[in-house]
Amino acid sequence: MQFWKSTVIAALTLGAPAAALAETVLTLHMEEQSAWVRNFNPYNLGSRRASTVDLIYEPLVIFNPMEGGKPYYRLATGLTFSDDLKAVTYTLRDGVKWSDGQPFTADDVKYSIDLARGNPAVDAYGMADAVESVDVVDPHTVTIHLKSVDSTFPETFSDVPIVPKHVWSAIPDPIATANETPVGTGPMTEIRRFTTQVYEQCRNPNYWDAASLKIDCLKFPQIAGNDQTLAIAQSGDLDWFGSFLPDIEKTYVAKDPANHHYWQPPAETVSLVFNLKAENEGNREAFNDLAFRQAVSLAMDRDSMVNVAGYGYPTANAHASGLPPRFEVWRSKTDPAQWDAFMHYDVEKAKALLDAAGYKAGADGMRTTPSGKAISFKILVPNGWTDWIDDSQIAIEGLRAIGIDAGVETPELEQRTTAMIGGSFDAGLGSTLDGATPFKFYNDTYNSKSGGRVEGGSARYANPDLDAALAAFRDTTDSARQHELMGKVQDIVSANLPVIPLFNNPTWYQYSTKRFTGWATPDNPFAVPENHDGVHTRILHLLALRPVQ
Repeated sequence: MQFWKSTVIAALTLGAPAAALAETVLTLHMEEQSAWVRNFNPYNLGSRRASTVDLIYEPLVIFNPMEGGKPYYRLATGLTFSDDLKAVTYTLRDGVKWSDGQPFTADDVKYSIDLARGNPAVDAYGMADAVESVDVVDPHTVTIHLKSVDSTFPETFSDVPIVPKHVWSAIPDPIATANETPVGTGPMTEIRRFTTQVYEQCRNPNYWDAASLKIDCLKFPQIAGNDQTLAIAQSGDLDWFGSFLPDIEKTYVAKDPANHHYWQPPAETVSLVFNLKAENEGNREAFNDLAFRQAVSLAMDRDSMVNVAGYGYPTANAHASGLPPRFEVWRSKTDPAQWDAFMHYDVEKAKALLDAAGYKAGADGMRTTPSGKAISFKILVPNGWTDWIDDSQIAIEGLRAIGIDAGVETPELEQRTTAMIGGSFDAGLGSTLDGATPFKFYNDTYNSKSGGRVEGGSARYANPDLDAALAAFRDTTDSARQHELMGKVQDIVSANLPVIPLFNNPTWYQYSTKRFTGWATPDNPFAVPENHDGVHTRILHLLALRPVQ
């Protein structure tokens, strides 16, 4: 199997200015925090700054979902599978240097994989499960031997940070380090200024693709939530961001119709996630009961979440499989009516289901489990995410209407993400970023081997049949077989409802043309346009931008 080489240049809008310009600074908003903490550790998913991966640690390859997973080669120039699909050989780009001037070589790739394989704390993407060994063929060629056939490996591997061996081999604890002065291969590696209120991340002096990069620095003002984002956006001080803005035409576009723009196509599925291994015995008993989860789903007023909390931006997900709309061609051929019946708002049906399952209501109207244990939990939502907080309040109204004692808790984003990944929570709203196919969504959310390593795996769900179907998907490159297996995955998820699908977020993307051009638009959708952590095409987007003359 051969992935043909591509070049980012084909995706970019060329036309560099003829004369040198003053320093160009792009102001972005990627994450909500009450104060910046200087942490650029790519392995610390809960605490790292959202500008770490991609902008400091560039992938070998970017697979662009906007083009059906087309590969854009970055630190690599090509990759090939062996005939038996159990080895992948990457050819690395010649002349690439780390930001400290040291050469980037195949030894760095091998070291990064082996570091993950030998340290479960940093192995967020399953390298220990997938990789048998790594061979350095020469300084610009590396072969990764897989434990089994895995046609999806290159896409998974694109999420793994490639770090400099000469730096990280001297770090005793790769999770504990804050990596305050990072050394990377990406376009923006230099932390020029860092305070609790703002930081600036500037161009890599040794960036291999410097000719394409027309931005000198990225500026990140501290923003704690959607309300603060709106105030700053209205002033015109943000160039590129992705946030919930109520009534966006009036509150943002109308402030500067010539320059303020947005594009928000449907994206990842947002679900109510229960921790099936919750410490509270009553919660754990309820969460692991299918009848309880189905009753909860019936108590979710998805239309209000979309139209009231979300101002109509999201799309209600009416399928128990949770399949994101962008993957409609992958929809299971099985009639889903028997499972999707639990995706409609019906409080009385939910009550009847709980009654039949033995959940008795006390004098206060709140129910206990069939064994008599109390049920009480908080839904974790990041502080400042006003739309998700409102969604949670709607969910709580439905839950209390059927006799379930629930509330909402709003920790800082970092604390919430750490809790979800670490398993120290009962319930929360969560989502999993999409990949080029539905595989990433289902594998990260439901594969028992995900084990909470990423936020989407935080339910701690385990189903051998589901794991087997996902493994079989990896084992083949036959499109018809992959569609068949993805249908089976959806059927298993629908029948068991491990998490409660609610709605699909829009792609949160707003931008200003006042200072920069070259943005992704519906007419030129060359990249997934949002700049959030985990969206690798943000490199392509950054390289496409040009200062206004």
